[in-house]
Amino acid sequence: MNRTLTVARMQFVAWRSVVGWPWAILLLSFAINLALFSAMGEKDDFEPTTGGLMSIYVVMFVASISAITMDFPFAIGLGVSRRSFYLGNVLHFVGQAIVYAAVLYLLAVIEQATDGWGVNLRFFGIPFLLVEHPVLRYLGFAIPFLLLGFVGIAIAVVFKRWGMNGMLTLSAVTLVAVGGSAVLVTWQGWWSAIGGWFADQPGAALLVGWPALLTLPLAVVSYLIIRRATP
Repeated sequence: MNRTLTVARMQFVAWRSVVGWPWAILLLSFAINLALFSAMGEKDDFEPTTGGLMSIYVVMFVASISAITMDFPFAIGLGVSRRSFYLGNVLHFVGQAIVYAAVLYLLAVIEQATDGWGVNLRFFGIPFLLVEHPVLRYLGFAIPFLLLGFVGIAIAVVFKRWGMNGMLTLSAVTLVAVGGSAVLVTWQGWWSAIGGWFADQPGAALLVGWPALLTLPLAVVSYLIIRRATP
């Protein structure tokens, strides 16, 4: 347990990458959007919605890859077991997801209370994915952090286990799977049915339920792979 906590704390040595850059980029994105829509002027029939919130999720996705690829050799060299290294990173990302989601939730509440920062802007609260229940709304911020974090960890452990050949194989398999699925759906004319299925899903399912179901197998597979990874 002590080794696991040590690995988790080790991630905060480079605090600029862990805390500084994610929030700096999000703040920059928010400032640009706020300035842009303030210049456009508020209109009663127009509620501007942006995808700028995704910036912090993308940065954390990249950070999860970097944490494995850069720190794994160092940690193993210090005698940390693969299990402790993996659990330490999981603890680190779960802690980040909990804290970051709380901040985003608070910002969404402030945004709603100020009528979109005075310009009817929806940056932290996406209307078509808005979850009214406070707990589900909070999880709607937190679970995507975990999903992208474990996707990044999975990609990183594939690289550490099988190197560039593993990454190219993973890319090829993904391309074939996505491309083949697109061809099949187009051939069968299923696009409208799939679109209708997504439209019928509640926000809680899209932001919490389905991402959580994807996160669990990714966590298990990543752990199994990293047990045989080499520094």
